[in-house]
Amino acid sequence: MSLHRGDIHGGLELVVEAERLAAACEEPMAQAELATLRAHVNFFTGSYSDALAQAERAIELADATGSLDLQIFARRSAFLVMGQVKVNDLRGRLDELLELTVRAGDRWEEAVSHNDLACYLQEEGEVEAARREIDRALEVANSIPSSEFALAVIHSTSADIHLSAGDAREALADAEMSLALLSTSDEPNPYIVGATVRAQVQARVALGEFDDAHQSGRDALEWLGDRMPRTRSLILRTVATALHEAGRLEEAYDALWVSAELEREAFRELSQMQLSLERATLQARLARRETDALRDQAERDWLTGLYNRRFLAREFAQPSGRFGDMLSVAVVDLDHFKTVNDRFGHAIGDQVLVRAAALLLDTMRASDVVVRSGGEEFLLLMPYTDARSALGCCERVRRAIESEHWNRIAIGLSLTASVGVATAEDPPDLESLVSLADQRLFAAKRAGRDRVVSGM
Repeated sequence: MSLHRGDIHGGLELVVEAERLAAACEEPMAQAELATLRAHVNFFTGSYSDALAQAERAIELADATGSLDLQIFARRSAFLVMGQVKVNDLRGRLDELLELTVRAGDRWEEAVSHNDLACYLQEEGEVEAARREIDRALEVANSIPSSEFALAVIHSTSADIHLSAGDAREALADAEMSLALLSTSDEPNPYIVGATVRAQVQARVALGEFDDAHQSGRDALEWLGDRMPRTRSLILRTVATALHEAGRLEEAYDALWVSAELEREAFRELSQMQLSLERATLQARLARRETDALRDQAERDWLTGLYNRRFLAREFAQPSGRFGDMLSVAVVDLDHFKTVNDRFGHAIGDQVLVRAAALLLDTMRASDVVVRSGGEEFLLLMPYTDARSALGCCERVRRAIESEHWNRIAIGLSLTASVGVATAEDPPDLESLVSLADQRLFAAKRAGRDRVVSGM
């Protein structure tokens, strides 16, 4: 809302606070929205490479949530940046967004997507194609209630398209329609106002209405006040052109001089905001690292260094789809471990647990997750692993434990393990899959231990 009103300073302060809160938040939707905000703030402060990186990250995070509304929101917001830096595949991205809006049945977003395509085509010099898209945008926007802002944006774009085609009268009509629609809001978007006034002034100049063009620019500058120095500079440059065309060279020079001063003011303001944003980003990163370190410490077993039940509880609360479309889970239990403690003592028992954990890590892949779920029990999470591969992996685990030279820890010590395995495609939740693996572990124990039981 702050950015929409042109209050970049207020928007920056809110993003800084959001960064601070995000250090302790892993909610994917919140992270996607924050990346979107950061893309906009970076864009408005002139950090275009950072803005593009954050825009791409917002889309990636939104896609990971599976929320169609968030995917549309992230892409719509990203195009403010992508349209300015001219990414190579912009047309394909615009077509993709339009398809998403149609799939979602969101007519407002569909109208704005047609408008964005029209902007792209007009800039590429495809004026007739741009006209067809803007006509579709108007048709969709006029079919829905409360679409004043969308219609204002569409008429502003239409004004630019008419100017490209040399049709100044139609361009002026569209610009004035856009400004009339924007005036229905208590706080119209200053960026749209600035772009529309520029089109209005250019149309009046083309029609020879130099005094009216000058007045349009002055009215817009009065409305903007001290906000948006870069937008005011754009309007003044356009007014200067109108005055030059009218032969009023001294007034044109004055307008250009004020425009240059505003550009310098904008540069100073943007430099200061860039510094504030970079400082806030650095502080947020440091806070996030500290938070990650504390959380990792809390989620690690003090003895083995493996993940613990706290980690497991957090994983239970998240969609299991984060492990891919195929997940295998195994529960590993060291057979008769109580006898080890009773016969050799708890210090030896601890050494056994540490060595068993090391064997599991050595046997499993880097992408697998090993958890000490309690006592002598371990949990193995194997993403993208089908039932046959999981069974083979668990057999390797069982053999590694059975063949280990345990007498290096204590003379006469030997050890085996029982394993239960479960596999599912797109499992509804991780906890239910672990429960199934646990049932198969008990089946392995009932069958005499030192074995792997799976669903195969």
